[in-house]
Amino acid sequence: MFIVPASCRDMNKRIVSVGQTKISGACMSGRHSEKMRLPWLGTLVAFESAARLGSLKLAAAELNLTPGAVSRQVKSLEQSLGARLFVRSHNAIELTADGRIFLNHVGNALAELRKGAREVSSRPAKLTIRAPITLTQRWLIPRLDDFRNSHPGIDLRFRTVNAATSDGFDIEISYMRGTPKAGDANGGIFLVDYTMPICPAENLKGRKGRMRPGDILNLPVIQDTVDGWSWRRWCENAGIPFEPRAGTLVFDTDEAAIDACLSGLGVAQASMAFATDVLRSRAATLPCPSTATILGAYFAITHIPSRKADAFMAWLKAQGNQSSLG
Repeated sequence: MFIVPASCRDMNKRIVSVGQTKISGACMSGRHSEKMRLPWLGTLVAFESAARLGSLKLAAAELNLTPGAVSRQVKSLEQSLGARLFVRSHNAIELTADGRIFLNHVGNALAELRKGAREVSSRPAKLTIRAPITLTQRWLIPRLDDFRNSHPGIDLRFRTVNAATSDGFDIEISYMRGTPKAGDANGGIFLVDYTMPICPAENLKGRKGRMRPGDILNLPVIQDTVDGWSWRRWCENAGIPFEPRAGTLVFDTDEAAIDACLSGLGVAQASMAFATDVLRSRAATLPCPSTATILGAYFAITHIPSRKADAFMAWLKAQGNQSSLG
């Protein structure tokens, strides 16, 4: 006959709440043990996104949810764990010590789940995107690993060569000149183009301090369009005429102009979204950093509506928000 120990008979069963599911811990074989159900996957995804991006708003954009929905998911997770994961203040969030520990486990677990999904998925969804070449090379490509990790079931196909029509493209990314306004491009704007002159640090040797806007034009000027749009706008903002005094070199893409600049051929206008890496590596410098100018904005429109297109559009806006904050 099996005899239950008195210590166990006298022990009340403990109720553990996880989300909306309750489970009970039982005392068996003279030992008290609990089997805790895992939190809902949705709460883990919301927590990981908010922790990684450092913002409930950015997490909401990435997950195509409202900030309130993300906040409720995180609170539900905290309640199920009985631990505080974030310190909240105004519109900012910061991980607690428990939050940092838990994020390490959640990040690894979600990475394994996504890896498994890629391995067993036999029919990845295909999303075709047309985008300008410089945006693709200098802004999208360095960030695409984040999208692929978050959406392992979507294969991306990029087209950077101009086509006569938009047929066959799920999403099209384009550029508009001028200062963007709310509602422009049907709300599809995700990245504002702030530009400043850049040049190799060697070009400034022998010069004391930063250059004045008028002195910039004493260097060879590299244009990224035939009409010199970026230079003319920058000079207008700086209050000087566009009169290069050391000649010009004209290209038809930002990418070519930036590469020519890095090769030491002169000074070019570069979007700060594209020049972050070259400035951080000190391959180039800002000779006149006080004259940032808005040239225009990048926007995206959906030609073939779908959940995969919605996911990419939400991700684009989240990445654009991070760029503007950074």
